[in-house]
Amino acid sequence: MKPIAVLIMAGLLGASQATAAETAGFAFLQVPVGARAVAMGGAFTAMAGDPSALYWNPAALFSVDGSTITTHYTGYLMDMQAGFAGWVGPREHDAVGVSANYFYGGSFDRTTMGDPMGTGDTFSASSVALTGTYARELTGEITAGISGRFAYSSIDTYSGNAFLADAGVLYRPSSIPWAAAALVVRNAGIQTKAFYAENDPVPTEIAAGATATLLDGRVMVATDATYPLNGDFNAALGAEYRPLEMLALRTGGNLRDMDASEAAGGGFIDGMAFGLGTEWNRFALDYSFKPFADLGSIHRISLGISL
Repeated sequence: MKPIAVLIMAGLLGASQATAAETAGFAFLQVPVGARAVAMGGAFTAMAGDPSALYWNPAALFSVDGSTITTHYTGYLMDMQAGFAGWVGPREHDAVGVSANYFYGGSFDRTTMGDPMGTGDTFSASSVALTGTYARELTGEITAGISGRFAYSSIDTYSGNAFLADAGVLYRPSSIPWAAAALVVRNAGIQTKAFYAENDPVPTEIAAGATATLLDGRVMVATDATYPLNGDFNAALGAEYRPLEMLALRTGGNLRDMDASEAAGGGFIDGMAFGLGTEWNRFALDYSFKPFADLGSIHRISLGISL
């Protein structure tokens, strides 16, 4: 694998700022889901009413209006790509959901000490996760949720798998209907098959977030603080503005992307994300654009369908 490919893959998987001893396995699970969420800098832990709660916070699943299918696609650099698909089924006092996400790391030339320019063979890296989610209304203001997940990753002839869980709460006070707060633990669990000789740490993280909806729903501001057990603290801030009922404009950023931008030789704008979205009838379409300094750009697109 070429050195630049290693660096890009590590950065995109969110592990570039950790040392080798700190880096968690199954880091593809930290690749953010949803064009709307990414455009808002990943400040999405307390976001209510969005089916991407399947990834961000299982407690927010109950706030989705009606049965919904959601799909997301991410085009990374150097042929890397990621995808996510899920279904949400809210009921009177609870909600259920299922989802699957994958990451394809591309194809790489095989090199050895004897053939540093390549042997003529190639190998690839890929990962997939299957998740089931349940959320329940505890009071008129508080909902709680939990997800169970099986994850599998492979690179060349090596593979590993793990069983993981998310648990979260969402608080929407009736006295402040324009605000919400949330707390979630993501990807807590164990690796059940090691890639090589020893198990890797799993990418467990604790996140807290808050949202505020202002100006009669035309403006939303969201913020997150995330502490990964293997990695560096991250903070995110995002905003969404609706100049028209059918159009939303978004922007946001976070510390992790700012650090990655600086490491890639970029500036402040390269650490930001931008996007827009629209809704029509039963369909919702979102797009986000994430510059990555001189290395290129990352594009995401999401489609939601209300059943």
